[in-house]
Amino acid sequence: MFPLNAAARPGLLGLAVVIITSAQSPAFRTAPGGFITHAFAATPSASPRRRPTTARAQTATVVLDAQNGAFLVIVESYGQTFTVDPDKLHFTMRAANANGARAGFKADVGEPVLDRTVDQGPDGSVRWYHLPIAFPSRPAKPGMYDLALVTSPGFVRGDDGSSISVEGAPKANVYWPDETATDGGLRAARAAIDRRTVYGYGGIQLNCGIASFKSYLADVGVMIQGVERTHGIVQLWTGAMPSWGNDAAYSFFAVDPLAVTASYPTTQAFASGSASGTASEGPCPGFYLADPWHLEVTLTTAKPPPMPGGYDQLKIAAGMTRAEVARRRGYPQGYYTASALNVMPVWSYYDGPGDAYTVTFREGRVITYTVPIGLP
Repeated sequence: MFPLNAAARPGLLGLAVVIITSAQSPAFRTAPGGFITHAFAATPSASPRRRPTTARAQTATVVLDAQNGAFLVIVESYGQTFTVDPDKLHFTMRAANANGARAGFKADVGEPVLDRTVDQGPDGSVRWYHLPIAFPSRPAKPGMYDLALVTSPGFVRGDDGSSISVEGAPKANVYWPDETATDGGLRAARAAIDRRTVYGYGGIQLNCGIASFKSYLADVGVMIQGVERTHGIVQLWTGAMPSWGNDAAYSFFAVDPLAVTASYPTTQAFASGSASGTASEGPCPGFYLADPWHLEVTLTTAKPPPMPGGYDQLKIAAGMTRAEVARRRGYPQGYYTASALNVMPVWSYYDGPGDAYTVTFREGRVITYTVPIGLP
């Protein structure tokens, strides 16, 4: 599974867009393989889409996202044209994996801007908006948070004055780092990998801004040239780096992430690709990470034992240790530390409906596993 490009990412076709601008405006764009790759404006098909003939009430779909270092709220509604009321847009938040009550999280919402309206024939049209939004403050404590968008009735209103209901409960995982004067996260990351050779759990991927990427297997070492704190927001994934970019898998938005620059190894890349853009729009070559918890489930400086080449390196077999599985496939996706994952009896992977599988351990070794479609 390789990063999705602008046209391939699901859920973006024919959507209205609401932008949320962070208080920290970045100077970089995000890139393939762990970076945002879709264009700001959706690009629907020029031909009208067929719609069900069964009449139903018009609704709007709202999805939290990010672009160009800023948060986005993507909204779609098909049918009659509509407007968006910024006064009826709010946010709540709570710590990730917490069961307590949600608390309001202040956001400054700008006036809506109409992006585009596309006629879909006699049945109606699709309309896009974006609203700039800034969060003037951060949570009291650093960490991962569940950020939800809350709309009041009338947030989306048809031209006939009717209130269009919002489907679902849009939310996203957002990680805020601890950026005190000493920046302990940056210092710890530098101590762990700066000027050292690293290996990726499940492989490693180096990007050149949004221009290109090269993926390497887990036994290929990469020399790290520098680690810096950047300012802005990027979308990141957990699990093996070569599979980053799939919207179906666990992802989060990293505020002020760590930009890691590296050198290309002499070993031939296992996979590579390119996209429109320039190398100056991100680390080249390199990648982004959140604070050290993310690093420890993504990279290691420990050289692996001899491993088979090619796709054989991805194979899992009964009797393998957790360490062997992590080397070949990476750690499972989710907001977990390595220590927490290493005591779980079952590792569940999800890179999309065709690549969902589990590995079950007993006394630290594989006893059963399922084989995903598309992997050996």
